[in-house]
Amino acid sequence: MNGSKEVSKSLQRFLDACSRILGDHYQFISSKQEKELVEIARKNASEVDMIVGIGGDGTINEIINGLLQSEISSLPVLAIIPCGTGNDLYQSSFFQTFQFDLFLDAITHPKYILSDVGKMLTEHETRYFMNVADIGFGGSVVLSLNEFRQKYGPRSSYGLAILKTFIGFKRPHVSLTAGTFSYQGEILLAAACNGSIFGNGLHIHPGASISDGKLNMTILAKVSLFDYVMNVYKVKSGKRIDHPEAHYFESNTLTLTSPDEEIHAETDGEYVRGKSFEISIIPQRLKILSY
Repeated sequence: MNGSKEVSKSLQRFLDACSRILGDHYQFISSKQEKELVEIARKNASEVDMIVGIGGDGTINEIINGLLQSEISSLPVLAIIPCGTGNDLYQSSFFQTFQFDLFLDAITHPKYILSDVGKMLTEHETRYFMNVADIGFGGSVVLSLNEFRQKYGPRSSYGLAILKTFIGFKRPHVSLTAGTFSYQGEILLAAACNGSIFGNGLHIHPGASISDGKLNMTILAKVSLFDYVMNVYKVKSGKRIDHPEAHYFESNTLTLTSPDEEIHAETDGEYVRGKSFEISIIPQRLKILSY
């Protein structure tokens, strides 16, 4: 859990119950700084049967990256308590409305689903994701979002970050190949979707599933910001954008390069940058607690 987040009364009761019921088999760890959970998950991956992530998409993404960096064959079960601002990963998955009592019963009698994991490789780093990797507009929003969170907190920051990005965003020129689809030109965004929802409730690829062994691509090429704004309600309602420059298709790989400049990107809300991106999928790599 991110140590900067306030612990609610219901969460504290849950933590107390875990301590009481699980005893020595339970340990609560609160992260104190950015990326600390990556190292915590990596070090503990081979030592525990289950890791419970308490937080939003960024918290879970850090844990996923730590687990995958451990490189062990059999990873612990990952359980998710959604306590973030958007919780897009949780919404993308086929989980029911979160309830602490049902969740507590589930961790004492665990069942799990197998989830695919996306992998993004840039010239700077390797990043794993369980929901969506987005190159372009979404990465620029995340960059602005990190700035606004420090000044204004989580509630109003997302809208301010989107507004700032709308005003100053210029579509980068890229070369892109994904399966049989190829494109050269300007893009608003290129999203590799393991899940279906990102950006605080936007259905970037309706119908995408974390457990079907597939990645789905949403490419918004020469789509203007005006077109995007006009379609936001449709996207929030789970419908595809009807536009000649909007492309939806299935491909388990994507290669994107920028000849001119580094492009902003993000994986599950965590900022990435680069001029060269390679995205692929690792089928059924994670065990996710189901209840």
